[in-house]
Amino acid sequence: MQWTNDQPIYQQVRDHVVSLIIDGVLDAGEPIPSVRQMAVEGGVNPLTVSKAYQELVDLKIVENRRGLECL
Repeated sequence: MQWTNDQPIYQQVRDHVVSLIIDGVLDAGEPIPSVRQMAVEGGVNPLTVSKAYQELVDLKIVENRRGLECL
């Protein structure tokens, strides 16, 4: 993952997850990568990933299930 200065990183993380869904990399009901995993792979702060994930939940793109965010 490469981040740009065009928009905040949390929005880029959010858009990355959406692209994984659209491209079929993630299937319905499948957990998305953990905050920690996404932070390490993306080289970003876990709080940034948490903010992106919360926005995905707020937009009803993913849902929380027992502490996991799922499609």
